[in-house]
Amino acid sequence: MSVVVGRSLEKRYGDDLVFTGLDFAIGQGDRIGLVGPNGSGKSSLMRAIGGLDDYFDGQLTYSRGLTIGYLAQEPPGTIRLPVLDFLRSAFRELDELGRQLENLTTELGTGVEGSRHEELLERYARVQAAFETRGGYTMDSRLEETLANLRIPESSWQSPVSDLSGGQRTRLHLGHVLLEQPRLLLLDEPTNYLDETSLPWLIRTLKNWSGSVVVVSHSYAFLEQVPTRIWELDRHGLTQYKGNHAAYRQQRAARRERQAREYAAQQAFVAKTEEFIRRNKAGVLARQARGRETRLARHLERHGVERVHADPALRFSFPSRVRSGDIVLRTYGLVVGYGFGKPILRVPDLELRRQARVAVVGPNGAGKSTLLRTLVGHLESVEGEFEMGASIRPGYFAQHHVRDDFSVLDPAQAPFDLIKDQMRLKDQDVRDHLGAFQLSGEDVFRPLGTLSGGQKSRLMFAHLALQDTNLLVLDEPLSHFDSHDALLTSLQGYGGTILVVSHDQRLVSNLATQVWHITPGQKGQLSTLEVFHGSWSAWRNKRANGRRRALPDTTPVSRVQDRDTTAPNQSARQQRVETERSLERDIDLLDQKLEAVLERLNAASAAGDGEAIRKLQKAHRFLQDESDGKWAALAELYEA
Repeated sequence: MSVVVGRSLEKRYGDDLVFTGLDFAIGQGDRIGLVGPNGSGKSSLMRAIGGLDDYFDGQLTYSRGLTIGYLAQEPPGTIRLPVLDFLRSAFRELDELGRQLENLTTELGTGVEGSRHEELLERYARVQAAFETRGGYTMDSRLEETLANLRIPESSWQSPVSDLSGGQRTRLHLGHVLLEQPRLLLLDEPTNYLDETSLPWLIRTLKNWSGSVVVVSHSYAFLEQVPTRIWELDRHGLTQYKGNHAAYRQQRAARRERQAREYAAQQAFVAKTEEFIRRNKAGVLARQARGRETRLARHLERHGVERVHADPALRFSFPSRVRSGDIVLRTYGLVVGYGFGKPILRVPDLELRRQARVAVVGPNGAGKSTLLRTLVGHLESVEGEFEMGASIRPGYFAQHHVRDDFSVLDPAQAPFDLIKDQMRLKDQDVRDHLGAFQLSGEDVFRPLGTLSGGQKSRLMFAHLALQDTNLLVLDEPLSHFDSHDALLTSLQGYGGTILVVSHDQRLVSNLATQVWHITPGQKGQLSTLEVFHGSWSAWRNKRANGRRRALPDTTPVSRVQDRDTTAPNQSARQQRVETERSLERDIDLLDQKLEAVLERLNAASAAGDGEAIRKLQKAHRFLQDESDGKWAALAELYEA
């Protein structure tokens, strides 16, 4: 049974066509991953299905009584309700049913008799059944579980939603829409701000969801595990595939290969027919030639196969022509937070040297973004101080598309005007530069408020690439951005120093030479930061080894136990340890293979061997996907 059916959907922004001719059906229990390049209209389609945008042509039909929950890419940041009250508001209908039960109980207790008593009993039974079916008796436990899995600290439960970080607000809205338990979930980039604990929880939740789900995500690990169908939205329309993202990639490659063969055969037929027309148009076979010309045009109009175009490759770089001093940053007794009344993180006295690539990692809400915003001057330090080195020219990429001068983007301004006003370039130079970031045509003149999150990210990278920096400070640069490999390549070739907050393991594992790990404080204590000098894989191995050594202390075995219960427990623990070690061995081996492929890829790039580069990039993506899957399994094991 279909819960939503779309027919001939078309969306425009003025004269700019976003998508057209979309036909689809969302079935009961479907888990659909919606993918496609930035700016293809994924968010616009989600808003149309969710009833949040009526400005489109075509028809949408919904099943009777369908409830829809929608998570936007960037939820509103102006809600002043306390966190706990906001989450609790997801139970509005259940609270109303609860009040009805209380009123009915009160009236039944007044001693009413006869037909009125029977009527009240029947109403009570109906309301109680609805209350129980919708989870009324588990509201409190579900609320506590959601808060725990979304890593919202108890110290923030009474704070206004607007006081939370951008990542915390996104997770809070995600929790709210999940607690509502709608029959159709529409989630636009729900994984952007989820850490290694929250992501496996969301995956499990959605895999067990009784309703239907449509989700936009750029996370391969997520798309491998959740969807049962993939919708690809691009300039050609909406193409539907069965299976997860891996199955989609295989089917897409096979479809494109088949289309290329059909196009080649078509072109051979067209060439042969046109040659006949050319030779005979003025001869005795002129009528036949004209007939063939007409039939050829009609055939191509009805059955023509479009040429397969290679996926556009995004390539850009961040210039760093001015050399900084060897010491980029020093901190002295630094504590960061939101004003003197809200300290969050205590930073050890540290020294950051030129050309270091630092991955700042840790749970959401621990203070990662606050630290970066303090270092670039957006926030004042709470205690202590920090000192930038000589000739430092920082460039900053914020989570929520704030310019390097920290002014919020004007939603009415166009990308063309933003770049031209900031950099004072000629008109054609502005268009050429934006085109290099796949912002072209009418998109460069559209108001920023109408652009997708991915297009805004491209614009901010385009702006950053025009600056001559020697320190890049990047806060979740891959959120909403689909060209992961392009960003990684540009950062690997950057001549300056990098500080990056990212939950994307592919990025940090191929970039980081240092890891700054932040551990959240407990019971009112400040978060703390630990500096590890080494790669992401080395830090991960150290962390895993520490957990293995701690295992006997955290899983004590009582000797006073019945044999029938001790043996299974010991067997389960032994199986867990063996599974853990097997995963770690696999990850180590994959890391070694990835490093070897990366070395060969660098050599091929230096030699300009295009064929070798394509093969090695494919091998690298395959190995990285496998590594991501192993690491997700290991994270789930640690969480269990």
